[in-house]
Amino acid sequence: MKWSIVISSVIALSWELMGTTAYADNCFPISSSSQQFNRVQQGKVIVIGRISKYPYVVVVPGDEEIKLKSIQQCVTDAFISQNRLGKFIHAGAFDNYASAKGLERVLRSRKLDARVVYFR
Repeated sequence: MKWSIVISSVIALSWELMGTTAYADNCFPISSSSQQFNRVQQGKVIVIGRISKYPYVVVVPGDEEIKLKSIQQCVTDAFISQNRLGKFIHAGAFDNYASAKGLERVLRSRKLDARVVYFR
């Protein structure tokens, strides 16, 4: 019995060290060719990060590199951020709740603790 625990722990650690997940193929039922939700072009300037006119933000608590890499397989411009409540991965910002909820569902299907938050 102890060997089965050790073997499953080694397998899980191996997946983490390789930076891959067993569920990497189910990224996009969301209609977006660029898979980028965190940058907006305003004239000749590209604004990156949280943008006030996109208050619905999909976040994943924590700042682990393995989580970030997994999210970036779906959302190429996801990044680590923090506020007074702690560090989190900023997966995407949207102007409406339904679009944010769609990305949340995709990330949850990948076993990530994604949630939609509203930033003022």
